[in-house]
Amino acid sequence: MAEEFDFSALRSYLQGQMDLGDSEVYLDEPWTPKKRMAAPAAAPPSRPAAFSAPAASAVPSPRPATRPQVVQPSQPQAPVFLSDAMPAPRSVSRAASPFESSASLQDFYAQINNEKVYAGKTLYRYEGPEHPAVLLLFQAPHAEIPAGHFFESSVAEMLRRMFASLNVAPESIGVTFLYKLPESRNFPPLLEAALRKMLAKELSLLAPSTMVTFGEPLFHQVFGKGKNFMESAGTDLEFAGIKTCALVDAFAMEGDKQLKLLTWKTHLPKCSYFKR
Repeated sequence: MAEEFDFSALRSYLQGQMDLGDSEVYLDEPWTPKKRMAAPAAAPPSRPAAFSAPAASAVPSPRPATRPQVVQPSQPQAPVFLSDAMPAPRSVSRAASPFESSASLQDFYAQINNEKVYAGKTLYRYEGPEHPAVLLLFQAPHAEIPAGHFFESSVAEMLRRMFASLNVAPESIGVTFLYKLPESRNFPPLLEAALRKMLAKELSLLAPSTMVTFGEPLFHQVFGKGKNFMESAGTDLEFAGIKTCALVDAFAMEGDKQLKLLTWKTHLPKCSYFKR
């Protein structure tokens, strides 16, 4: 007959370990916690402060003797001839793009639609209130979300709940795109520069209080390659005079609880633009 073992003690120990630190039970989204009361942890016994000996006074080191400097006789300058003079740099004037003088969003979209990058294609335009409190910026529209229907998507609902926990009203949030066609592509440097210039003009017309970018590729397209994304995510940034915060990709965050925890517990606490 097989020998029987009593695992009751081990079971009690493991159950006790599982109950430790369970004052917050997070659902799928960490910004919607379900809290329950937990027994306060016992305070550790006080220990006497360790004795520290006073630091020894620093003894100044003797100054080295200074050596007399030998003055070299000045050499006569060579004559400067007219042919040796460098020509003055020529100032290159850049013609302003038509969209830079746009006075309204409607005129702005009409002007950039004539640019070579879009060539008359149907653009995904801004969605949201006239002057949003928070402007969501994505690299490009998602192919599965029709134009004008971003806020009907599940990722938009997720972001609205997140910003509601930061005291941002859902109706005060807007969305736009750096590249306004639903195509996944790498942007060459000249195109990135043109898109940044278009974004700066669009921001001057929208005048949001804060802009939030999503994803590392977009972060570098907006701020350049010189910044580290993980070090800069959640910190107070600025683009074209607008307060800006960079977060991880929202579509990846939607299905990844660890990215949600990273956003809520690490990145957003760094930013002074939002209040919990």
